Amino acid sequence: MSQRPKDTALASNFTRTRHSKASTSLDAHNNKLTTPLNVLIIGASRGIGAGVVRAYANAGVAKLILAARGSSARELAAIEQEAKALNPSLLTKCFPVDITSSRSVAQLAQSVREEIGTLDILILNSGYSGPVVLKVDEGNPKDFQDVFDVNVQGTYLVAHHFIPLLKESNGAKTFICVGSFASLIINGHIANTAYCISKFAQTRLIQFLSEQYGEDGILAVAVHPGAVNTEMADKTTPDSFRPYLTDDVGLCGAFCVWLSQEKKMWLNGRLLSAKWDVDELLEKKSSIEGQDLLKFGFRTENA
Repeated sequence: MSQRPKDTALASNFTRTRHSKASTSLDAHNNKLTTPLNVLIIGASRGIGAGVVRAYANAGVAKLILAARGSSARELAAIEQEAKALNPSLLTKCFPVDITSSRSVAQLAQSVREEIGTLDILILNSGYSGPVVLKVDEGNPKDFQDVFDVNVQGTYLVAHHFIPLLKESNGAKTFICVGSFASLIINGHIANTAYCISKFAQTRLIQFLSEQYGEDGILAVAVHPGAVNTEMADKTTPDSFRPYLTDDVGLCGAFCVWLSQEKKMWLNGRLLSAKWDVDELLEKKSSIEGQDLLKFGFRTENA
């Protein structure tokens, strides 16, 4: 058996310092957005998505477009009102969307174009873990398909319909996907087959976006939000992993705001972690670019 450290350990320890809640350098109150930005958050009604909404509101974003499943309309309206309370000058719009439906995502893109005009930043938070199944010959194949429909097909559909709109932005042109270090896991007590493989595919899709649209100025990144005790996590996480669900629900949103402050094309196509210390991450800029780090790759004995 290989003695090489596990990818999850390498990723988790990429910066010496890790955070469970936003540090002073990351706190959205200290990272005000100086450029008026139109930001769309898909999956904004609860949990990490709602935390992203709060972070952008606190950072002084100009316009927030919030989207979630139609069944979450009440929760979406509540987080919209909370955002306005945090930032009274904020302009908001709410829309329903089913990211597994091309027609629904296309309608959302059309609504944003018609009612907002331009889009600078898109944060895709929608995700689905499904039941924890550790062996391929176990579980229900329909559950595997459902996870892929949301995490992979859903990400593709959002990119397919919104990349043209992002390309029209005057500068930001940023596609942020809430990914997961589950994409690095292949064994163990939380190696949920469908979720881990779908998150791997999702992160690879982000890399494709960077390759295909980098010359157009599109910045595409995947962000691991930490281990957060969200509603979905509470329903599916094995008891053995529950003690690790200690990261703040607002950490990912603060990291997204930091990404939005100044465009960082040197991070294009990469899997990042909201837990990393951003000052130490900036110190690693030259090695990240020079060695093309934080991407999936294929290792050989001579490379």
